[in-house]
Amino acid sequence: MAHDMVRIKGTRNGLVIVLDPGCDFEEIKATLSRKMESARGFFKGAKFSLFHGQQHIPAEQKNELESICKQFGLVPNAENYTAIRSDFGLESTAPSHSKPGEGALMVRRSLRAGQKIASPDHIIVLGNVHPGAEVVSGGNILVLGSCRGLIHAGAGGNRQARIIAQHLAPTVISIADRRYAPERTAHLPSGHCLARLSGQEIIFERYGAEAK
Repeated sequence: MAHDMVRIKGTRNGLVIVLDPGCDFEEIKATLSRKMESARGFFKGAKFSLFHGQQHIPAEQKNELESICKQFGLVPNAENYTAIRSDFGLESTAPSHSKPGEGALMVRRSLRAGQKIASPDHIIVLGNVHPGAEVVSGGNILVLGSCRGLIHAGAGGNRQARIIAQHLAPTVISIADRRYAPERTAHLPSGHCLARLSGQEIIFERYGAEAK
């Protein structure tokens, strides 16, 4: 399936970008570009490594893929192949030993009432966060869906943390030590929305507007 052609996995040594060795290289490049574009800015500063199964990535192809990632602010990781394979063997829910916000925990499902996900790293939810669900991250939070639960980015005091969602209407939203009153959510921008701290207040803007 096309969406499995490129997978991004958080590990103790940063991000591992897992490539399907059975897919066409041009399709892999296009898929990687789309994934980076859809999460533009979220992975900025994160270290990454490329993993191509048991196959060696030709230097020219590796350079092209790394160039795509670097365009979005990612930093190539100098980890050796053995370390990358070890990381890839970890489950995405395993405890992370990276610095807060350096890796990324991938949650490949929607979260329903009573479910909680917590990590010292970035959290990416490939689904919806329903009312009654909770997401707590030491870094950024990216929700590729609707976010209507309790969400807390920068939980360890990271005031640079961001929250991005395709639709943001949380029950409670917090960044670092600041909390947003839920009764004001009706005033949030529609569509893709970014939440960040400005001074002592959490502000909301249409995602992409800040970079313009």
